[in-house]
Amino acid sequence: MLLTTILSWKKSKKKNEPLDYCDLGLSAPEKKDRFDWGLLGKSTIVSFLMLAFMYILCFVCEKAFLLDFRFIWPFFKGFSFERFLQFLAYFPIFAIFFILNNSKIFAQMRNSGTAKKGFKGFLSCWSRNALLMVGGILLLIFVEYIPFFIGWGPGADLLFSPTFGGPFMSLMIVFAPQILVFSVLCTIAYRRTGNVYIGAMTVAAMACWIITGGSAIL
Repeated sequence: MLLTTILSWKKSKKKNEPLDYCDLGLSAPEKKDRFDWGLLGKSTIVSFLMLAFMYILCFVCEKAFLLDFRFIWPFFKGFSFERFLQFLAYFPIFAIFFILNNSKIFAQMRNSGTAKKGFKGFLSCWSRNALLMVGGILLLIFVEYIPFFIGWGPGADLLFSPTFGGPFMSLMIVFAPQILVFSVLCTIAYRRTGNVYIGAMTVAAMACWIITGGSAIL
C-alpha cells in the first residue's frame, strides 16, 4: 500500500497535476498542503470511543452469558493484560495499512457515488469499494478451493507446503465476509466525513482485536 501511494504521488507530479493531502483523504480541504495530525487525532478518539462501547457490550455478554462475540471461532473477547499488550504492539501496523488502503480505495479512486445521498448513493459507492477491498481475498479463495473441489488438494498445499493448507482452508471462509463488513463501515465513515481516518482506525482496531483477542498464545 505504501508503494502504490508513492507511485501515484510521483505519477501525478509528472503529469503536472500533483496530488495534495486532501486528494489522498488525509486532510481537510483547508489544510490540503500538509498531513492533518489534528484530524487524525480527533478521528482516533472517535473510533476508540465507538470501540469502547462495543467492548463494554462484549464484557457484559461474557459476564452474563459466558459467551464472547464470535463467528465460527472467537472474534472479539475481553483482553487479558498480555493480550492487551499484544494489541498495542500490533495496532500501529494495522493502522498504517488501513489508512493507506482507504486512501487508495476511498479517496484516490472515489467514484461519483461518493457524493450521492441516500441508500442508492451508498450502494453505488459501496459495491465498488467492497470489490476492491475483498478482490484479493476472493482470488486467494479461488486458488485455494478450486483445486480442492477438483480433487487435487488445497491450492496452498500445491503451491507452497501442507503447512499452509489447514489455516488457509479455514481462514478464507471467515476472512471474506469480515472484509465486506469492514468495507461497509469504511464507506459509511468516508461518505460522512470526507476523510479516511475514522473508517481506517475503526477497522484497524477491530482487525487487531480479532487477531490478538481471539488467537492462541503460546
